[in-house]
Amino acid sequence: MSNSTVNLSRDQLGLIFITSMGGFLELYDFIIYALMAPYIADQFFPGHDTYTSLLTTFATFSIGYLVRPLGGIVFGHLGDRFGRKPVFVATVLVMALSTFLMGCLPTYSQVGIWAPLMLVFLRILQGFSIGGEIPGAMTYLSETVDHRRGLVISLLFSALTNGILFGSLVNAFMLWWLPEDSMQEWGWRVPFWLGGTLGICSYIVRKHFQESGLFLQLVKHKTRSAVPLVQLLQRHRRELLTGVLLTAPGASCITLLFLFTPGYLTKILNYPDSDVALAGGIGIFFTSLVTIVAGHLADLLPVRRLLLAAYSFIVLSSVPVFYWYESGADVYLVMLFSGLMAGSLAGGLVTLSILFPVNVRYSGIAFCYNAGFALFGGLTPVIAMALIGWSNSLQAPAWYLMTSGGLGLLAAWRLPALHNAS
Repeated sequence: MSNSTVNLSRDQLGLIFITSMGGFLELYDFIIYALMAPYIADQFFPGHDTYTSLLTTFATFSIGYLVRPLGGIVFGHLGDRFGRKPVFVATVLVMALSTFLMGCLPTYSQVGIWAPLMLVFLRILQGFSIGGEIPGAMTYLSETVDHRRGLVISLLFSALTNGILFGSLVNAFMLWWLPEDSMQEWGWRVPFWLGGTLGICSYIVRKHFQESGLFLQLVKHKTRSAVPLVQLLQRHRRELLTGVLLTAPGASCITLLFLFTPGYLTKILNYPDSDVALAGGIGIFFTSLVTIVAGHLADLLPVRRLLLAAYSFIVLSSVPVFYWYESGADVYLVMLFSGLMAGSLAGGLVTLSILFPVNVRYSGIAFCYNAGFALFGGLTPVIAMALIGWSNSLQAPAWYLMTSGGLGLLAAWRLPALHNAS
């Protein structure tokens, strides 16, 4: 489709909003753990020093990422075989319940080793759920509003990013509302209860969704894949590898710059808690705006060209960001620059929706998205802390971000000259 792309109708905007709101709440539920990491470390992983306690907490955070590919495989299969709608309903319900229960867990001082074990189990449920949620939203919207695919997918991820913003604002409010001892004792539970409650509301709304028209055509013509993952591995191996590498920079960038940094800045660099929380929220909101711009450009420009520019920017900007943090630069300005970095990567996510045919699209997107986030997002906090400990350099996390950007450049360079509308 040419640059004179048809505008989105009111009904289509409503559909995007409803679908995105579910993802908004899911991502809030998933990342609130990272934002509450300092308190969770004290309550569930008491250690002899802050470094060890925080490292263990982030390792548990990574478990939720690592289980996402399994959730993607299971829900991707169900979505390609039985429809997008029932998967939407199931994923948000599992996420809501597991998040609410996190806020109800006893602490290590109350039940000992059972406390971290129960926390790990609920993190696994969260990761399993989100493994099917976001790929399902990408698949559903790309099939329902396909004439502005770049803009539509970017609106979805803008909403998802604002789920992180909502978590940051809740965190900032809690820090303003409660003194430190109350946050340590019970205040950290409130964001989990809030996310679980809102997730139940999203579940009720999703029950009224209509099925994807393209999936109904697969059912009508009996062209559904019997085992989508097998077909992907047999016929689309190059696309799978390309999709995983294209996801890598976005996964590491979001995790490192917005989920890892609250604990990094407050516990290691001694930035004020309230400043970090507010600056993080501003940076995430800016990310959501840049994401929409990048998605709109993906409708107008060849995606390959857009990706090469975005990934080059990541590689060149990684070291300056962490140098600024260590030198005590204004945290608000650095977070805005981080938002520009993260938002510029929307083109890679748009590309996932055009790499695979309809009969294996859900499974293909789920595999690439979740494998990319598990390998390059979930391990990011652990690798970043390990790099700091190994090198004795507080700028060491930048090396990991540069590496992921380089992998994205390699994938984009090998990508065919796709246009989003093709």
